[in-house]
Amino acid sequence: MPVTFQPNISGIDRTGNMDNPNLQMELLELAGRSLDMRIVSDASTSSFIETTGVAAQNGPTVSGLNDFDYQSLAGLMMGHQNLSQLKTIGKIPLPPEVMEHFGHMQCHCMMGLFPEINRAWLTIDSDIYVWAYEHGTDVAYFDGIGETIVSVGLIKPKSGVFQNFVKYLLILTTTVEIVVLGVTFSSSTTNGPLGTLEEMHLVPEPVFVLPTDGVSMNVIQSTSLGRIFMGGKDGCLYEITYQAQLGWFGKHCKKVNHSTGSLSFLVPSFLNAALYEDDPISRIEVDNSRNILFTLSEKGNIELFDLGIKGDSIKKIVKLSQSKIVSAATDIVKTLESANFRPIIAISAIEETESHYLNLVAITQSGVRLYFSAGCVFMSNTGPTSQRPWCLTLLHVRLPPGFAANAPTMRPKQVHTATYSNGTALMISSPTADSELLWCLSGGAVSAGPGNSPREAAAVLSLDGPAWALRRAAPPPTNLSQALQHTCEPSVISQHMSGPIKWVVLTGTGAHIIQQLQPVDLLRQLLVDGQGPDCTQVKAFFQMQRDDQACASCLVLACSSRNTHDQIAEWATRAYFLYGGQPILIQAPSVNYPSSPHFSPRQVSTPMVGRSAANVHQSLQAALQSPGQDMVPLGQSPSAFNQSVILNQAPMNQPNVFQPMGVQENMNFPTMQFSPKHEGLYIYVGRILRPVWQMKCVTKSTVDNKDFLSSTITSSDCLLVLQHLYGVRAFLERNSVGSSNTMLAKISSMVSLHDSNLNNTRQEDVFVKEKKSLDALRIFINCSCEMLSLWKILCEHQFHVIAACLPPEQQAALLAASFRELLLGGQEVAELLILSLINQYLSDNASVDSISSELREVCPSLYRTEDAACSKANEILLFAKQQTNLAEKEEMLGNALKLCKDVAPHVNLPVVCAKFSQAGFYKGVVDLCVVCADKIDPTKSGLYFYRNNQPNHDQEGYYAFRKRMEIYREVKTVLEQLFEQSAGGTQPEVAGVATSPNKSPNTTSDVPNLSPADANHQARKLVIECMAYSDELLHVAVYEWMLVKQLYGELIALSEPSLEAFLLKTSQTHPDAINVYDLLWKYYEKCGNHAAAARVLDGLASKPSGGMKLTQRVNWLSRAVVCLRGGAGASPVTGRFLRELEDKAEVARLQKLVLFAVHRLDKVPAMALQRLETQLLDITQLYEEYADQYNLWECKLAIVHCSGHNDPLLVESIWTNVIHQELDNMRNVTSSEDKMNRLLGKVSALGKEYVSSGHCFPLSFILKQLELQSCKLNGDIGGVSKMLLDINVPLEQLIDIYTRLIGLNERIWLSEGNELHLIEVAVVLMDSVVNNSVPISASLRRRVLIKCQDLVSSSLNALYTKPDTEQLIRVLKGMQTRLDRWE
Repeated sequence: MPVTFQPNISGIDRTGNMDNPNLQMELLELAGRSLDMRIVSDASTSSFIETTGVAAQNGPTVSGLNDFDYQSLAGLMMGHQNLSQLKTIGKIPLPPEVMEHFGHMQCHCMMGLFPEINRAWLTIDSDIYVWAYEHGTDVAYFDGIGETIVSVGLIKPKSGVFQNFVKYLLILTTTVEIVVLGVTFSSSTTNGPLGTLEEMHLVPEPVFVLPTDGVSMNVIQSTSLGRIFMGGKDGCLYEITYQAQLGWFGKHCKKVNHSTGSLSFLVPSFLNAALYEDDPISRIEVDNSRNILFTLSEKGNIELFDLGIKGDSIKKIVKLSQSKIVSAATDIVKTLESANFRPIIAISAIEETESHYLNLVAITQSGVRLYFSAGCVFMSNTGPTSQRPWCLTLLHVRLPPGFAANAPTMRPKQVHTATYSNGTALMISSPTADSELLWCLSGGAVSAGPGNSPREAAAVLSLDGPAWALRRAAPPPTNLSQALQHTCEPSVISQHMSGPIKWVVLTGTGAHIIQQLQPVDLLRQLLVDGQGPDCTQVKAFFQMQRDDQACASCLVLACSSRNTHDQIAEWATRAYFLYGGQPILIQAPSVNYPSSPHFSPRQVSTPMVGRSAANVHQSLQAALQSPGQDMVPLGQSPSAFNQSVILNQAPMNQPNVFQPMGVQENMNFPTMQFSPKHEGLYIYVGRILRPVWQMKCVTKSTVDNKDFLSSTITSSDCLLVLQHLYGVRAFLERNSVGSSNTMLAKISSMVSLHDSNLNNTRQEDVFVKEKKSLDALRIFINCSCEMLSLWKILCEHQFHVIAACLPPEQQAALLAASFRELLLGGQEVAELLILSLINQYLSDNASVDSISSELREVCPSLYRTEDAACSKANEILLFAKQQTNLAEKEEMLGNALKLCKDVAPHVNLPVVCAKFSQAGFYKGVVDLCVVCADKIDPTKSGLYFYRNNQPNHDQEGYYAFRKRMEIYREVKTVLEQLFEQSAGGTQPEVAGVATSPNKSPNTTSDVPNLSPADANHQARKLVIECMAYSDELLHVAVYEWMLVKQLYGELIALSEPSLEAFLLKTSQTHPDAINVYDLLWKYYEKCGNHAAAARVLDGLASKPSGGMKLTQRVNWLSRAVVCLRGGAGASPVTGRFLRELEDKAEVARLQKLVLFAVHRLDKVPAMALQRLETQLLDITQLYEEYADQYNLWECKLAIVHCSGHNDPLLVESIWTNVIHQELDNMRNVTSSEDKMNRLLGKVSALGKEYVSSGHCFPLSFILKQLELQSCKLNGDIGGVSKMLLDINVPLEQLIDIYTRLIGLNERIWLSEGNELHLIEVAVVLMDSVVNNSVPISASLRRRVLIKCQDLVSSSLNALYTKPDTEQLIRVLKGMQTRLDRWE
């Protein structure tokens, strides 16, 4: 079972439940393991098979021949003559109306007992009288039979056959017929000795009447299932089968002879009489636990019948004659005469709860007990396993008192009535004609003898007349479940709950009610007779019972609610402390024993006591295989059966040495031994809880295809256990067992009483360990009282309904859990059940005041004051949701909030805040969270931890910070709900309480149905309300939520001072969160801090990682420049920073250019490309690693231009490569004109960018290179000059360059194909000047004219030296004339 639970109680947080929850859990586990050992020790006491020596000798044994086999309590108690195990508590005479009918008797009368209904009966001829023997009243009479009654029986009928008011059937047989009467009881009063069965009534009309067919029935017996068996005078076993409907032969009932067959009712009776000898059955006994039936005949023959696994069939197994029984007994006890073993006058079945191996005890006329086994256990691979009976073997002979060598001469003689029940044998003997003695032989009052041999206490009580019947009285009626019915446990274990053991002897004068004293009863009598514990008899009781067991008996008296304030309780308490001893250290022998079993909280192991079950069974099987042919199943040979049984051999268990927890296993060192009073206390508490300790808490049942969990115990069971636990708790409170006043203060005085070689410090540790163990038990008892009190309340409030509201995983855990696990670690599931219980009240619109008060009274640590307050708040919230008046609703919500704030921080915020949210009380959520946070962290350690960057060494601050943020998580939950609704989404599940059994108590969909607009309004309003509080951590929680929801605009709009700190700290803790930096610079810009915004943007652009693209970095740098330029109040620092930003932006743009160029290349490494895309590089890196390495000439030119580097040769080289690269790119272009145009276009594009920079645009060099290409490609004569003029190259500078180039008169032009190319270009240029094609300002006109004339002169000088230039000379002269006129 166990599953992880959330904080469970409606409104309660368990963090403050105790100062050290881990210590409490440790102590509970300590107590649980200790109780495990005591409970298992009780359950693993030596069985009768072991004590009688059957297991050791592998065969039948005898006991009763030793002096210590029977003990007199008077002798054990130092000659206390008045002490006896039997005590007559009442003699009730026969009712007067019965006595007066004795005079009318004609031939026959009988008397008997119906202990199950506390009635005695008397038949006089054909009449029967039934009365309550405890008080001699309520006489019922029936005289509707005409023949003499020969046998009487009372059975509980089968269910579903008769009406519910028919509780029993009274069966009367005569020599001719069998009459079945209905028995009813009135319920007019409930305070009588029989509870609700107060007055008995016999239905006058018989239910059934059957003929006897000439066979008288001597004895009547029934099973727990309502089957009716009868023993006939002919020695046959009969059964009356009955049913509600008619059978095949038209009968409701019929009589079946099981000694002949199931169809015997068809066989004439005279044939049956001829087939069977006349050996009437005198007694029938049924073992209802194993469904076995035994019969005893008047001649001492015993038969065994198997009723089947379900008890609804029957099969004859074996029959033992008295002669064979006597023969087997004399083989076992060779020293006694066979007359001691005959005749057998009584048999009693031994149920499985008392012994797994023994099935029947037979008692002879001399008081000898013969124990038989039917072989109902065999050894499988998994251990001893039950099987159906197959034989009947005598395993042990128990001789009565008087057969030991030194025993007194008194022994049972002429036993005529006997019975056996749960280890106790009662016999009535008639040693003389006028005397009757009642013998009681029981082992409950004395411990085992030497060698673990069986030892019993013998008691004799004189009766005042011949006994007609002897039966054990039924226990008082109770509402307890079967688990708490201690009918078959040893009396020493169940004496605190089982009540007194009573026997009823019916004589001719009336009923003798005799009590069999249990150990606690003996102790009470000794205390009363000795007037306190200071007497030798009480001390002897401790020796007889063992100190720890006697201490447990003392606790029964001291803790009993009946004895709390009387003298006996005080005497028992004194005896407990007087003889309870002290913890000691004992020197263990220097041998290696196996360590004691290890107990875990979830496991219980049985200690190795005596021999293992395998060895016991092996020895038993050896004994079972020795009988003759008559002792095996009918129709099967012994060899066939022996071959069908496979026994697993198991080694003998070694002796087990008990070691308390914490003791070293090395036996060479002194070991600790707890005091007897410590052991007695644990033993007593273990016996109180033993019936439910390993029981499952719930069972699953299905009704109408729906599964329900039902409690395995009732509220009455809980009350009974609680009464005893309350007594122990009160005892501990009164006497402070284990406290320093009573225990540790005695250390110094006790040390001197022990061995002088023992170390004093070690002795003190012994007391400390015992005190810790007792403290653990005290805590465990308190927790158990509260848990069982809660369970009782749950059982009274429809447990199955409450459990159905648990989450499925918790239901599964509860289904698998035992009460041990519930008591030791079930606080969380208990809180869930309380929550479900409270919700049941709320769902029924009922007030929780009464149930809260009850829970506070019985389980204050599970349901504290805070729980009650929060439950009331839940009730108010429930009514507030139904309230239509707005003012009253707000008042109720305010009252609920005040209740929760008063008990804060001990509230379950997920539940309470969910309820506030369901009621639309969003402000209450924030208010309650703030109050809880302030109460949890009053010194604001969490805020200090947050502001100081969350140092690792500040554990207190970390805890406070974590708790505050957990609290504010509820605010975020409410914001999330509103956000989902504002977006038009489905309603989210929120923390709350289940509204149906199929929903978890942590979720519900009961959220206010708001329109998107209303939800948006409420969300904005709630955020503003949060900002109104001074708690910075509340702001942080809201900021975090808005950040997750990407509400960036709304977040910046807040403009709270705490937002800057939040964004800064978030950026530090999440350096890769780009959105946080983006919000931070926007926050600074909104607040007017442009320099800070620029620095944040600069930092963003310069971040070395984060996966940001180059374009984004360039944009951030550009934005930073804009922010800084737009800021008011420039300073030298700002100016420098602005220049740095501008330079960075320029380099970043260059990087974009390089990136564009690299993308056009092939075979560039991916890492290099990624670096260029995601990082900002400096200008040197761009040039060396990319531009220079990959011959990016244009990028080189841009880098030289940006850096201001003045290297003419480098620049000219770059331009040369730019031109050549462009021409190479035009290899596929065939038109020279197109090539020249594209080349001019490339230079024009570059020129526009660099023309203003003299060092990056060497005009003279570029012009010459272009004119050479134009000459070579036979391009447009004026194309180069026109392009240069278009990019704003000054005309004067252009004319000067042409003048200089013409004056050089280089031969390169001849090699390019046109020696006169430059002169032709000059003519075209000057023509455009003269024609005003080139705009020239008036101020420059004169200067341009002069330069043009110089160009003409230079051109003419060049032409005069060249042949065939007359035409061009005439053109130039004409141009000169035009220039003169243009001036």
